[in-house]
Amino acid sequence: MSSDLTNVLISCHCGAAKQTVTIGFESQKTAGPQDTSIDHSYDYRHNTGLLCASYAPIQVPNLLNNLVAYPEVSPDTDSVTTRHYFCSTCGCHVFRRRHTPTERESWGVATGVIAGRVGADGQLIETDDRDLLRVYGYTGVAETKDGGLAPFIHESVGNELPTPGPVKGEAKGGGEDVLEAHCHCKNVQFSITRPDASSHLPRSNFPDLITPYATSLNQEYTNPQDEKWWLRPRSKDDSTLTRYLAGTCACRSCRLISGFEIQVWAFIPRSNIFFVPPTTAPSSTLNTIPLDFTTLPSGILKSYESSPGVQREFCPRCGATVSWHDRWRPELIDVSIGLLDAPEGALAGNWLDWWHGRVSFEEDADNGRVGGAARWATGLIGKLAEGLRSSENRGREG
Repeated sequence: MSSDLTNVLISCHCGAAKQTVTIGFESQKTAGPQDTSIDHSYDYRHNTGLLCASYAPIQVPNLLNNLVAYPEVSPDTDSVTTRHYFCSTCGCHVFRRRHTPTERESWGVATGVIAGRVGADGQLIETDDRDLLRVYGYTGVAETKDGGLAPFIHESVGNELPTPGPVKGEAKGGGEDVLEAHCHCKNVQFSITRPDASSHLPRSNFPDLITPYATSLNQEYTNPQDEKWWLRPRSKDDSTLTRYLAGTCACRSCRLISGFEIQVWAFIPRSNIFFVPPTTAPSSTLNTIPLDFTTLPSGILKSYESSPGVQREFCPRCGATVSWHDRWRPELIDVSIGLLDAPEGALAGNWLDWWHGRVSFEEDADNGRVGGAARWATGLIGKLAEGLRSSENRGREG
């Protein structure tokens, strides 16, 4: 590898994928910031569980140990083939390999696993002043139907934003009773029901999304009044509780377990989640089982303990992030929003009420990263946070 190119350290949360890779295309001879697109396509959402994903071009990696390869073939006539590699232990997406019959293969690394540039001694360069990545555009936005997160990131980027495609069918104003969800390979299929009496039973502290832990007093986030903050009104003009709270997260754990900077969670009571056994197809509320992590048939989910008492689940076949839960609030589950198949669009506005005031743990965006990798992360999350808050302010003014 040429010394003129940029070598970076990458790692997933558990460390199984830790190694050095070279940023840039195979034909590239000199270092420089890499143009990176933010992909919002249907396939990427269901393959990752997130609303968008981003990869930086790299030269062929040396190590694929401990990674699961998930094949993906496009129905397009040019037969572009994409294969994703994710960690078999923590589920983190690490690499993407693409090739066509007429072009050489190309490799990408999930941007969230990049810790920073390394020197000749293999150590991170703490004072690195080189920019590694930059957003040059968006792909797959038309497949979101509603724009997904692209309009919020776009507010401060200034690149041309593709127009979302039309909603298929007429929106029903939140009247549907069941919302279907699945990973890309459909090994994981489940449904979510509207809030009911059981949805009020869980108890939970306020999340960092609402009450920043870094700057709040204990009594501010312990929720002494037992507010059911995860249950949300149908609209600002209708207080009927028909939706669930949703928001974004930039914590280090979410980044290193998904592989990307922007995680998206919906807070759903366990009593409102019903899984479809793998032998049942297509998904139907007539063939579902209530979510119980202790009795769910094997092979549907793989769990990873990201910290003591905290479990995260992902699909063992395609690597999609599915859920987060802990022992302190076992009846309230964080569900990865990219898995949802809401007819109105990726943001599932008839089901979810998005929190615009803050990106959860946005102060953590550069945790464990240095130089250009840290600046990329804080810049991206800063743009998202700014776009969300601007959108909220416009809504208030309207």
